[in-house]
Amino acid sequence: MPPSNVTPEELSLVAQAAAGDREARRALFERYREAAFRTALRIVRREADAVDIVQDAFIRAFERLADFQQDASFQTWLMRIVSNRSLDVLRSRKVRLAASLDGDEDGGGVAAGLAADEEPPEAGLERRELGERLASAIASLPTEQRVVFALFATGELTYAQIAEVVGIPIGTVMSRIFHARKKLGQMLPDLAAAFAQARPRE
Repeated sequence: MPPSNVTPEELSLVAQAAAGDREARRALFERYREAAFRTALRIVRREADAVDIVQDAFIRAFERLADFQQDASFQTWLMRIVSNRSLDVLRSRKVRLAASLDGDEDGGGVAAGLAADEEPPEAGLERRELGERLASAIASLPTEQRVVFALFATGELTYAQIAEVVGIPIGTVMSRIFHARKKLGQMLPDLAAAFAQARPRE
């Protein structure tokens, strides 16, 4: 039985995509690609890797749609693939994630994208610097906290969905998010209030 948060539209799209409908697959891709990318980027910290992970995750998801059991939403299922692929990438590097915080691979491009095109240069610079500080702080979290926080930070998953994606109890999810926010608040005291107020999707 499909979960209560899955709409009839999504069920229809998944069914059509499983039958090979390209437009349905395109619709699913457009609907979830940004959340998938943000999640992957927060975990692996390199834009090129995040792009590859998202592309690979969608390919794998579409290839396995015939076996998809609708006891979870497509989004939850996709995010599980994204998270697992992101962890695979981290393992393959065999280096500490913090070592990647240099050059053009520090996520600056996405941080810069937080600024609107109409903003003056100084505002864009401030947003870029803030984005880089936040990205560096997230990168310093232990892997298990970083993965859960990355899913939480999309604002599109409930605690229950995050627990399902990662395969841990809801209580563990809440604990990891609590400790991640506490550490981030200590590293970025000017953003501590924002971390404390953040809530998952209802």
